[in-house]
Amino acid sequence: MLKIPCPVSEAVLRSMVQDQKLTESEIASILPGGTVHRVRNWKKRFGIGSVPRWARNVVPPIEGSLRSLLVGSMLGDGRLVRRPNATHYTENHSDKQKNYLEWKIAQWGIWASPDAIQPVIWNTQGGSYSGWRFNTVAHEQLNKWHSLFYPQDGGPKHLKPQVVDLVDDKALAIWYLDDGSAGWWPSITFGMDEESRRIAFAIFAKFGLTPKWDLQRGKTGDFVFDSEELALRFLGIIGSHVPFCMEYKLKFGFQGPHYRIRQRVTATVLREMVAQGFTIRRMAEKLGVGWSTIDRALKRFQIDCPRLIGRPKGVTT
Repeated sequence: MLKIPCPVSEAVLRSMVQDQKLTESEIASILPGGTVHRVRNWKKRFGIGSVPRWARNVVPPIEGSLRSLLVGSMLGDGRLVRRPNATHYTENHSDKQKNYLEWKIAQWGIWASPDAIQPVIWNTQGGSYSGWRFNTVAHEQLNKWHSLFYPQDGGPKHLKPQVVDLVDDKALAIWYLDDGSAGWWPSITFGMDEESRRIAFAIFAKFGLTPKWDLQRGKTGDFVFDSEELALRFLGIIGSHVPFCMEYKLKFGFQGPHYRIRQRVTATVLREMVAQGFTIRRMAEKLGVGWSTIDRALKRFQIDCPRLIGRPKGVTT
């Protein structure tokens, strides 16, 4: 049978396959007399191998803000799924956090697969519940990240020392948004192995944070930011990276009425009022607290207030 000649040179065909990454059907639609079968034969004749499917995904490098998103998510709810030559990222969330997942998808940009978010149902012994799953396209860029977060012989996600330098403010925020809880104090649930836990402590130390470890069951526990100073420092680091849909995770029990009073009744404010001749009762009225609260605060801050609790009768204030 007479071989049908390729209407373009080997160099042109090779460029169409390897540089432009066109599929056989796309090439067939361009070349005169082209069919998928003929394109396949022309490639074989010139020794032009096929481009892997993942290599057709043109994606930006994992760096900058996208790197922070990936690292923070891998500390939290994210997973990397290794294929023979490429890896894709995946993440699940409940219905309540669909907006959060969509916020993440927007940041992944063209990394998001065409059907990036799909509804899923999880079945448990206690029943079933619905949620959403997000996948990126597969690419060899993610292979090194898979190696960073998973053992070479398989097994669950774990942390390596190299991760510490990769965690910035945004990554820390994503970790908290994924696995954190807003109770009396902010906390992050963590269930990796003991070595990973030590590395997690090193991550916190990098930011000057010293959370308490509260073991719950097995190897799972909570990192708890269990003081006002520690909690406020943590919130100061992550606050600017929290999207509107997740701001409910920034409301804590320690910020209740007593906290709000302490925010108003500061040493600076009291000293200014004393200097202006305010009585304790006038301070209390001005700050919206009881006079005994002012009295205790003056003693705590060692501020001398020689004025009477109230003005003498008949004297205007």
